[in-house]
Amino acid sequence: MQIHDFAQRAASAVNAHDPAAIIALWAEPAEYDSPLTGPQKGLDALFERENALFEGFSDLRATIDPLGQEGDTGSMLVRFEGTHDGSYAGLAPTGRAIALEMIAVITFGDDDRVIAERIFIDTADIAAQLGQL
Repeated sequence: MQIHDFAQRAASAVNAHDPAAIIALWAEPAEYDSPLTGPQKGLDALFERENALFEGFSDLRATIDPLGQEGDTGSMLVRFEGTHDGSYAGLAPTGRAIALEMIAVITFGDDDRVIAERIFIDTADIAAQLGQL
């Protein structure tokens, strides 16, 4: 899969709040690393993380812009907007709106599904938006 196809499918799945559609884009070992959630591994952990995201932000919307790809590695600019109306990453609901950007570096496996994703995000900006700073 090319990063452009993945970005479109991932945004559609996130905007539909469909964890199963997100998981369908992945294959084991399904390694995910974000400063917000820490490293996770496996499709089951990924499914739980996606469910937690939608529970924490029930109106979450995503815009994903592919930035480029070299071999089996691609990158995207991911924008999330939503209301923190449920518990997420250890934070009780604040009722605050968020608008954040992150860079995602994706690694595709031999079957063109994602096997790894690493997130780069300004955690201080998120904390400030959620009233934690």
